[in-house]
Amino acid sequence: MTYAARLVGAGVVSFCALTAPIQAATPIGKVFAKAGSPSASGPGGDRSLEAGSPIYENDKLATRNGNVQIIFVDDTKLVVGPNSTLVIDRFLMRGGNRAGKFSVDALRGTFRFISGHSAKNAYDIQTANATIGIRGTAFDFSSGKATLVAVHEGQVRLCAYGRCESVDDHCGVGRAANNDINELGGKAKGRALRSLPYAINQGPLAQPFRVNTSSCRSVSTLFQNFFGGGSQGGFGPGGGERSEPPSPPVDGGEGGID
Repeated sequence: MTYAARLVGAGVVSFCALTAPIQAATPIGKVFAKAGSPSASGPGGDRSLEAGSPIYENDKLATRNGNVQIIFVDDTKLVVGPNSTLVIDRFLMRGGNRAGKFSVDALRGTFRFISGHSAKNAYDIQTANATIGIRGTAFDFSSGKATLVAVHEGQVRLCAYGRCESVDDHCGVGRAANNDINELGGKAKGRALRSLPYAINQGPLAQPFRVNTSSCRSVSTLFQNFFGGGSQGGFGPGGGERSEPPSPPVDGGEGGID
């Protein structure tokens, strides 16, 4: 073989080696529905997300004014809310479409998380200043200067600053901020719920991503009546409790993972 031919062959091998990780990447989830113009960057390249788009380990997901609603192979459901960014750090598959390790890094924004068939200790959620451990759970949370959690089903363990706080279902609300961590009540709880859009209004979500949020809606009503001071004190544009439209304004309807 001539020297030139060997160079060409080496170049082909090198190119294949560089492209192999992308070609070999296996989807770990799929976009079920979306609103607005969410995007992803990672093993699948930089791309816009549509209903049916695959999601990969190490993907960085970003939304603008809309959201993206994802179902993973273990039936975990994740909503990345408006103006939010999240990285899927690791998704280590085991048998039976279960994850041995499922970790995400919620960089900023608001989210909903509904655990799937994987073991409870497989999940690891990092926010900007806290860690969320789950116990078979559906909850909303935010990541920023403070971490807020509102639990609808199950229980979460919110840990930060060397301490942990258990937050129970039926709209228990926890906060980690300013070197302190606690479970909220009263006016502080009502205010926190205003930062978690889906805890009060699930209208933007497709049906598989909706949970029983009646306890949080009751809290919002109490907050309005006792602390809101009338029509300007509630959570909707006019101060009252938001209703949930029968059909969510989202693009989607694709099924789970084939």
